[in-house]
Amino acid sequence: MKNLSIRHGKSSGNKSVLLLTVLALGTGFSSLSAQTNAASDQITAQPAADRIVPFRLSEQGVVRPVEWGLDTAWEDEGNIRRGQGFMETVDIVRVSFRPTDPIVDGDLGADQKEHIQTRLGLLGFVSPKPKLAINSDHPKIDDSYKGNAQAWAQMMDLHTRYFQDAGYEVISVAPFNEPDYTYTGQGTREDFHKIAVELRANPRFKNIRICGGNTLNCDEALPWYNYLKEQLDEGNTHQLAGEFNGYAAFYETVRKDGKMAMNDEMHNVMEAMVGLEYGLQTGIWWGSAEYARGEFCKISRGGERLAYTEHRPNWTAASVYRSKDGSKVQAFGGVSERQAKTTTYRFVSKEKDVFYDGYGPQREFYLEMPGGNSYQDDEQRNAERVVNITWGEDIQPVIDGQYVLINRSTQRAVEITQGNTAEGTNVKTGKFDASKAYQRWYVRPVSSRIGGDFSYFCITSPINGMSFDIWNWSLEDGGNIAIYGASNGSNQQWALEYAGDGWFYIRSRHSALYLEEGEEAFNVQQGTKKGSNDERLQWRLIPAPASKIEIKSLATPTGLTTEGQSASVLLRWNKQSDATGYTVLRSETSGGAYEIIARNVKETSFVDHKALAGKSYYYTVKANDNCLNSSPKSQEVTATITDVHALVAHYAFDGDLLDETENLNHGASLKKAMFTDGKINKAVQLNGSTEFLQLPTDIANHQNLTVSTWVKWDGGADWQRVFDFGSGEDQYMFLTYSSNIQSLRFAMKNGAEEQALETALPSPIRIDNWVHLALTIGDAEVRIYVNGELAVSSGDITIRPMDIRPCLNYIGRSQFVADPMFKGSIDDFRVYNYELSAEDIKKVAQGESVGIITPQISDDELFIGPLPADQKLQVTYTPAQSSGRVSLSIYNMQGVPVLSHETAGSGVTTLDVSGLPTGLYLLRLVDNNRSVTRKFAVRH
Repeated sequence: MKNLSIRHGKSSGNKSVLLLTVLALGTGFSSLSAQTNAASDQITAQPAADRIVPFRLSEQGVVRPVEWGLDTAWEDEGNIRRGQGFMETVDIVRVSFRPTDPIVDGDLGADQKEHIQTRLGLLGFVSPKPKLAINSDHPKIDDSYKGNAQAWAQMMDLHTRYFQDAGYEVISVAPFNEPDYTYTGQGTREDFHKIAVELRANPRFKNIRICGGNTLNCDEALPWYNYLKEQLDEGNTHQLAGEFNGYAAFYETVRKDGKMAMNDEMHNVMEAMVGLEYGLQTGIWWGSAEYARGEFCKISRGGERLAYTEHRPNWTAASVYRSKDGSKVQAFGGVSERQAKTTTYRFVSKEKDVFYDGYGPQREFYLEMPGGNSYQDDEQRNAERVVNITWGEDIQPVIDGQYVLINRSTQRAVEITQGNTAEGTNVKTGKFDASKAYQRWYVRPVSSRIGGDFSYFCITSPINGMSFDIWNWSLEDGGNIAIYGASNGSNQQWALEYAGDGWFYIRSRHSALYLEEGEEAFNVQQGTKKGSNDERLQWRLIPAPASKIEIKSLATPTGLTTEGQSASVLLRWNKQSDATGYTVLRSETSGGAYEIIARNVKETSFVDHKALAGKSYYYTVKANDNCLNSSPKSQEVTATITDVHALVAHYAFDGDLLDETENLNHGASLKKAMFTDGKINKAVQLNGSTEFLQLPTDIANHQNLTVSTWVKWDGGADWQRVFDFGSGEDQYMFLTYSSNIQSLRFAMKNGAEEQALETALPSPIRIDNWVHLALTIGDAEVRIYVNGELAVSSGDITIRPMDIRPCLNYIGRSQFVADPMFKGSIDDFRVYNYELSAEDIKKVAQGESVGIITPQISDDELFIGPLPADQKLQVTYTPAQSSGRVSLSIYNMQGVPVLSHETAGSGVTTLDVSGLPTGLYLLRLVDNNRSVTRKFAVRH
């Protein structure tokens, strides 16, 4: 978080700057200028994406019944064990029959029995017992089966009996696997049909689904299915070739026919997301289910789908799910294993700020899913990803840097044994020593092109570049961790699962087991989690270098006060010697539930400009230190914004993107903002291709609104936005400097039909001239002004900003990806929370300071005493000019008003404080739109 130094005494024509004051600590009472943090300190401009994935946390999602499973056609113990570990519940497993040996004396051959036993052995790693689907495994096909439906059906019957006799329930059988891949030589559709008829006549298969056609190419799925469907209970396809349309249409058709829908060989979470969206009921993973796949299985099994977006030409998809118990929300991205093109997605929380894998609080998260042109080449890496979406009192820190890893149960640090830098050196724990460089580790996200799931991290020593490595690719409890040359193998990749209070479980991609500190010689190894809170397996990642590590609770912050401002709340609290930063929490009800609205706040004052009019908010603060320790929450205080008519954001653009009002609605740019000569001093310059400005999420959340700015347009394509406030392509309000009929156009949309008004611009000022534009939204009308004069108005626009609650707010950029960005210069951009009159618009266009807050009352204008006060407090106010109406208010340290008084203006006012208990209080003096707050003591 950057610290924003509020500028004092700046004069830029008619541009005034807010002077913030904070209360002095202790018993001093002078007003100190200081740095104040704001919610907008954390704003980052997010690039445009190919698709947006909007979701609302309060909405009921879509629940689709589904079963997820694993596959033994690839006979690999690791696939099964890690799949069981990451999925936790395995509903179904695909096993295989093999047409490799002829049937002799009514029984299978040796090769067939051997593979049945191998698969039964793999099934032993799945608990509880799963249901089975049986499909063809065809390394070769014995001649006795070719064109012989009776023999093929008998061979399937024998395999099914063996698995049933072993105690497993078989629920689905498929005569062929990928028969459209004719190299396998299994047979034709006619052959499949004849085998299905034979199976129908066999009592063993009375309650077992006949499944087909199991095609490799999803475009072949419907032709096979339609030919066979009279004999099928279940439609099945894979996705290794074909078009997105064919994959989606297949499941829609199968479900419309009232049959079960399956993909028994899924290669990417994309196939699961898309399939589930269009009717898939059973999905089985080819290979193994790792972290992203396992998390998707767990959350979609009974959970609610909150959002889904696809890019059909690119063969990619993304979604957001909430777990059945409501405790977890996760976002997923995936691509076709063999056909995808790189696609970017933006996940957008439309109702509230959230954290994405610890990044936040923010509304949106940008995710690039890489693709490529051929299977498993350097470009096409079968990418998939899971992102945890969280909010509340305890949020994981962002992990990407150098750390000391501390075990929770022993508070010992992970180190390389004796600092040895040789490959294969063991990793253990030891007492923390700041001088030991071999106790430091880079923990960084893996590349999105690492291959498959890229939800992991690598843990690497800065002294030799070697990584945590599960020795000999162990899958067992106690498997050793050593350092080895970074190879990006799955045994060097780790998922971080947040356990709370700054602690993580660190989980292997390869084994699905967890890092733990062993009992022997403090060895670091892998193990199984025992219970929901296994402290032996929990680790705190403390930023390095660290001079001292101490796990403790910090002192509770004191002196928290709040002050309602025009469109924000100002918080202040006392500095704490054992804290290096603070976390600000807010609730809409007294006592919680609290949510973090800012963390890593370095100063002792903070502006919450995401508070809305008409609501009471409750605040508390926690202290933090460099070891990720935190304090109990401070005493709760409450506040509401004043919601007076005011300028709520003012961007002078004189070399920065700071808001010069008390609300600190600072903006952000994707790259370093460029500035040029403006209408008034400097202006921001936008290049029409990559540059735009992003404003805070709640800047336009007012019933009425005025937006005014100076614009110099450099020409170019139509539909360039001066500003666009919205939350996607179905909710927005924008002003475009040139529409397709060469006009100035304002439009609003709230899901239904767009409402708009337009006016032709006078041609002499359309290009390369400074033009003042203003848009007002009042109770009755919407108006556009050009150079201070009314250009057009309408009473037909019924939508208001609070109807759409825009959260993606841009200068120079559209909600629509295809629209061009603005090319030109923007100066003196203002947002008011009310409808300015025509007279005020003219004043703004002429450079007058309408609604701009003047500097705060200075020390020279106000004196209070005696201090401490006993019976009386004298307030001496001597301004150069007063409004003639001055209000005085006294608040206790919980923000509750205890005394108020109004006076006619300057002079001495005596306040009776004899009834106030001994303690600290705040005096607030307001003179029109100037104000000051002082702390004082009462002592009887």
